[in-house]
Amino acid sequence: MKLTSLFLVGTLALISPATHATAHSLKSAVQTALTTNPQLKASDANFRSLTYDLLQSEAEFEPTVRLFGDVGTEYVDDPQGLSAADNGRAKLNSELGVVAELTLFDGYARNNRVYAAGARVDQSAFELLDASETMALMVTEQYINIARQQLLMKVAQRNLRRLGQISRKAESLVEGGRLPASDRVQIQAGIYSAQATIADIQRRLSESSARYKRLVGKAPHANFGMPKPVRPPSSMETYVANSVRNSFRVRVAGADVDIRGFEQGIAEADYAPQITLNAGASAGSNLDGASGSERRAFVGLGVSWQLYGGKRKERRLGLSERKNEALYQRMAVVREVEELATIAWSAFQMNLIRNDYLTSETRAYERMINNYEREFELATRSVLDLLVAENRLYNAQFEQINAAAILSYSGFRALAAQSQLAKHFGVKNSERVMASQIAPSQGQKPRHVISKGRLLIVE
Repeated sequence: MKLTSLFLVGTLALISPATHATAHSLKSAVQTALTTNPQLKASDANFRSLTYDLLQSEAEFEPTVRLFGDVGTEYVDDPQGLSAADNGRAKLNSELGVVAELTLFDGYARNNRVYAAGARVDQSAFELLDASETMALMVTEQYINIARQQLLMKVAQRNLRRLGQISRKAESLVEGGRLPASDRVQIQAGIYSAQATIADIQRRLSESSARYKRLVGKAPHANFGMPKPVRPPSSMETYVANSVRNSFRVRVAGADVDIRGFEQGIAEADYAPQITLNAGASAGSNLDGASGSERRAFVGLGVSWQLYGGKRKERRLGLSERKNEALYQRMAVVREVEELATIAWSAFQMNLIRNDYLTSETRAYERMINNYEREFELATRSVLDLLVAENRLYNAQFEQINAAAILSYSGFRALAAQSQLAKHFGVKNSERVMASQIAPSQGQKPRHVISKGRLLIVE
């Protein structure tokens, strides 16, 4: 599954773990998107279409029954086979009958067509599940972005209020002659910068809200909390192995290998004898030039066997290379998933460390501001010193908010890398995967495969 990147720019205070209500809110958003998003609805329609194709293949194991009839004028000149009264005379004839045909053996072409159709259903199911993982991660990304921007907005507004407080204190000090008038200008410039930052945050918040609404179908509410980070396993080797084993992308590629193998079986059936059971009955009058009514009935076997068609070796080699292509593509997907999983695991560990450092930095600046403010009021610190300290705290808070958001997102991305994100949010996927895979089941009866497909479309 393609893992989307979370654009986190800018630079807040310590983020507390999400409450139960907050976690439920993100869970609800993901569940809503996975059940209502039109992109997933389209994928689900494709899945159901392929399932109906599988069910339709059952018709190949049923007899075909054909009703035929004709009426018209017939002229027959057969002096050896017809009487003198009938020979060489045009007569109005008619016939009505029914013919049934049942395939007894076709080189297992029908079986392989069923298996191929079943593998396509599995492939479509895994594609739908992989799309659900991607959608869940996209919703999570926008949810975290909105929570991040809302927190940044609170910090920016608090910073603006803080600058206003400093401005009022500085104003009295300037009037008392304890501060130069230029300090008043510096504070006002800081206020303008803080107001511009608030406008920029509001723009980004509006953009994230629009993306969220496109995915979920409804606008976000006013207060999103930062979701608590979900930790991947402590062992990277275990995590990567689980990611490959659970990956829907790997299963999609594996289903393609199965399909190519079954297509080989379908092609090989062309070189096997085709045996059918045929039966029929008809009734008519004046048939084949002979006057009178006539009834016919027959039952028998039909055999057709292509003994030579030319270039069979090339056809077999071509189909074999098609399967090799699918095998190599699966190997490539496995490597991609291993790479994504390794990066996701490492990113979480580094983001965890970085978030801890930035949290400590923010606390240190908070203590420094308390000291600077007392010294400013005693006129032992200039307004410039206080503004610089406030700006450092402000930037540290921004950095810490972004670090917390990146950490939260990286935990969910690690879940998505092993195709476990939708499951984490309580979205069941069992109904989208056939009870047992078609690939290793060539020994099972085709109708059993069809029956499993029938279970998939039950509401």
